[in-house]
Amino acid sequence: MKYATIVGFAGAVCLGLVPVAASATNIQLGINGNAQASLSSIDFGQYPNGPPYTPAPGYGTFEVSLASGIFLANGVTTGEFGMIQSLNGPAGPLTLPSAFITFDTGGSNLQLWATKLDAGNHGFYTLFDTPLGAVGSIDVQGYVLDTTTDKKLGDFNMVASATFAGETVAELLASPTPIDTPFSATFTFTAVPEPATWVMMLVGVGAMGFSLRSGRRTRSLA
Repeated sequence: MKYATIVGFAGAVCLGLVPVAASATNIQLGINGNAQASLSSIDFGQYPNGPPYTPAPGYGTFEVSLASGIFLANGVTTGEFGMIQSLNGPAGPLTLPSAFITFDTGGSNLQLWATKLDAGNHGFYTLFDTPLGAVGSIDVQGYVLDTTTDKKLGDFNMVASATFAGETVAELLASPTPIDTPFSATFTFTAVPEPATWVMMLVGVGAMGFSLRSGRRTRSLA
């Protein structure tokens, strides 16, 4: 089994929001775990020991390193554990049998569902060389669900990357075995607008259209 010394593994998740709210709230979450990566799969392990690594659709475990915003409000705390589902290629739409990420205790009502694994320059990975070592990243899209209300809280785009010290992309691609590595990931979310916000936006658009029509009508009468 080949082991790569990791400099950093971070995922940034951003949920897009139609710009109708004056102050969108960024919600941050951080986790630490272990993974075994190959060109066709990412198998998550059992934090903090690593093995055993569980193939998809199985789960590995992680520890929460940072919680704020909606996660903190729903009881997620640093030091608690959760589960993350292993992923298989190829790139494209994902239909997972269950949630991508869940929390064991605090915030157990929140689930992160993955719906798409974007294509990179090597399968679903984007790989490139740096002076510090090879860097690999993946892009996962999906949404956050509150299971107590069955309400979709927002869409996310997760970009996770890892730097492997002393390795090149060519060496990673030539590796005959998966690579074991610790990882950390950070997420940033933006909430979905409330229905009242959409109503206000539609009313505003309608009023704008009425004003423009009225203005044209006045000019034509003149």
